[in-house]
Amino acid sequence: MYAVPSLSRLRTHFSGFVVLAAFILTSQPSAACPSVEARMAGLFDPQKGHFNVTVLAHRGLWGESAPNPRTPENSLASLQAADDACCDAVELDVKLTSEGVPVIMHDFNLGRTTDVYNFVGDKTQYDPILNTGSNPAVNTVPWETVKGLNLLTPSRDSATDYTVPSVTDVFDYWKEHHLTIPIIFDAKTKDAVHAIDVRAREQFGDRARDIVAVKVNATLYPTYASFSSGATAIRAIPVYTTNMLGKIDVPASIDDWRERRGSTAFEVNVKQFLGLLQGQLDTVKNANYAVGVFNAIPDGPGDGQFYYNDGHCCYRLSDLYFSYSGGKDTADNRGDFDYLRGQSFTFITTDKPTGLRDYLRARGLHD
Repeated sequence: MYAVPSLSRLRTHFSGFVVLAAFILTSQPSAACPSVEARMAGLFDPQKGHFNVTVLAHRGLWGESAPNPRTPENSLASLQAADDACCDAVELDVKLTSEGVPVIMHDFNLGRTTDVYNFVGDKTQYDPILNTGSNPAVNTVPWETVKGLNLLTPSRDSATDYTVPSVTDVFDYWKEHHLTIPIIFDAKTKDAVHAIDVRAREQFGDRARDIVAVKVNATLYPTYASFSSGATAIRAIPVYTTNMLGKIDVPASIDDWRERRGSTAFEVNVKQFLGLLQGQLDTVKNANYAVGVFNAIPDGPGDGQFYYNDGHCCYRLSDLYFSYSGGKDTADNRGDFDYLRGQSFTFITTDKPTGLRDYLRARGLHD
């Protein structure tokens, strides 16, 4: 049995106790899981890994995918649950507080997933549907306040005892509880990437590359040199989306990153067969590089709805179809497991990691 987070980090209201108690009862040791080195190798170089397709647990193993469905996203509980389930890797989202502390948070704002209404703003809980209530941006709130915010349950009906962790908290927990799961961060700014890199080196030294990687938008880092000048301890996964076709020279960017053969993985978000970025995806696949995609599963309250990145409701994938002189999107099939399998991605990031893993195993695509 693993050791639970220290009681000083927990509050005592009942709903959180239920989450914690159930979580402890369902936890399993990770001794039988592949090593972190083997799983990271499987992600970056499928030829050396144990899996045909690597599955990244987006926001950890949380909600309906977790042993306890009240486990909050991007929490230490969701990290532990993913490790207990021997998930291939976890992808956690990073934002910076007002003084630059990197914290684990999906949205750019705090209202949808925390009880920030008890501390900041008009003291009313944020309503994503009406877009009313306390919803300050993460980068406007100091770490002293953020670290005391309780994460809400996935249904947002109550607060849990789990607080917003920093990247340092994640690293400390990983080491103290002897986890073996690779940690992949999704960072949207150069300051966040640098902060992750510094803390990874401090915590893991030369082992950092086998434990930590970061997804970065190719518009932020169009070349490997632009990344490596600010991050030296961790690996990167450049991410390409269709709307980047109007912002950067995507083929040239991919060619530049491809020079890092043997240590580079790409995320190329092709939305449909023969759609935008299909040529770039085929180029990467044919050169035998690791190439992934985001499995777009609706997280909003209605059918096919997604929350915006500030937490308010909602948009549909069709609202984001991109069009430029070279073509246009007409569909987004990334929510379909059969489509993802047909494109032969070597890694997939999803909010349903165990479901996707079962699907892949049934088809001989995951050991």
